[in-house]
Amino acid sequence: MSTLQDQFLIAMPTMRDPNFRGTVTYLCKHDEKGALGIIINRPLRMRVSEIFRQLSLDVIDELQAERPVMGGGPVQVDRGFVIHQSG
Repeated sequence: MSTLQDQFLIAMPTMRDPNFRGTVTYLCKHDEKGALGIIINRPLRMRVSEIFRQLSLDVIDELQAERPVMGGGPVQVDRGFVIHQSG
């Protein structure tokens, strides 16, 4: 099976599904068992600093803390993911 893992899916302009219209999705996992993708271009009205406050974490980098949180997709909206560099 060929895999699309670590690739980006860009919605076609004709996509009618409002969940995916105009989206760019990063595929974190894609194998014979299924796929896990995160929409990376739908900012919410929430900043990273708000999530830090909810988790009682200290803000170390004010610039990064003011970045918007992205709405990752229509499935399992009660979960969050952090995309970051390894190391």
